[in-house]
Amino acid sequence: MADVARRLGYRPSFGQSVFALTRGNNFERQILADGGARLLPELVRHGVLPEGAKGLADLRVRMNGGPLPSLPAAIDATRHWLGVLAGQTDSRTPLPAIIASPTVRIPKGVMLPEAVLILDVLAVRYDQGPPPELIVGEIKTYADRGGHTDPHKLAVARAQAGLYLHALELVLAEMGCSHVRLRRKGFLVLTRPGSNFPSVRAGEDLRHQAERARRGFELLEAAARGLPPFSPVADDPVEAVMRAETEYSEACLRFCDRADQCHASAVVEGNPAVLGDEVRRFLGEVDLGRAVALLNGEDPRSAGERDLLRRLRRAGVGRP
Repeated sequence: MADVARRLGYRPSFGQSVFALTRGNNFERQILADGGARLLPELVRHGVLPEGAKGLADLRVRMNGGPLPSLPAAIDATRHWLGVLAGQTDSRTPLPAIIASPTVRIPKGVMLPEAVLILDVLAVRYDQGPPPELIVGEIKTYADRGGHTDPHKLAVARAQAGLYLHALELVLAEMGCSHVRLRRKGFLVLTRPGSNFPSVRAGEDLRHQAERARRGFELLEAAARGLPPFSPVADDPVEAVMRAETEYSEACLRFCDRADQCHASAVVEGNPAVLGDEVRRFLGEVDLGRAVALLNGEDPRSAGERDLLRRLRRAGVGRP
């Protein structure tokens, strides 16, 4: 979307800063170094892993401090380990308690046309199987302040972990490995205040977030079916996005580089969403121009305008 904004003459303003990305990579390197020497004891202490758990399979790519040369290599390595855990493949190395940066390609037909997701970390328990149990973890660099940790940040982290949980379900099903158990409660890895040591929050219920991810994938599929045919070879992806219909809402301002352009168009159209979603819901199908006209005493032209006028008068707004 940043490329679309540039093409439209707007300056992209979203995405993680270089500083944030560097800090995140450094934190992951430190807690995963020496076979997860910092992370493993914390996972054991909080009951995510059992006593005696050991071993780390590092599936990070080189640019993130790992041993693998590319994303395709990471995807292949992840499928290998999932096959090992499912009993489909033998392993010449000890089974790991932690898998760092497992990378999965969502089966075609679920996202457009497929998507690669890099999970932060998986914990693997072997003490209640076979089959083993996988536990999804999400790593963040902000401090764990107990009950004072930013609830919005925690909600975002849980949403990401729930997405990863559902993605794993899809990939395991596609591989014929659905018997591998996925724990519905995951964990978050934050930082201890003032340090780069991990603080683990265990028992994070991801069921609701995984269900939201499933429904989101279904909505993507429905949206994809309504799109005109697109060839990534013959068509310009940026032009294709620019031609797509948009529907502005105040939420767009929080995440989309195209929000300024959509807001400007909404102002020209008299879209009530420019005053916020509450105003849009209140006005319904009536645009701002007609709403102002009604407030100034013009007669309503439709049932919707008559209903709006009644509600405005009930609220004491506009001419009697």
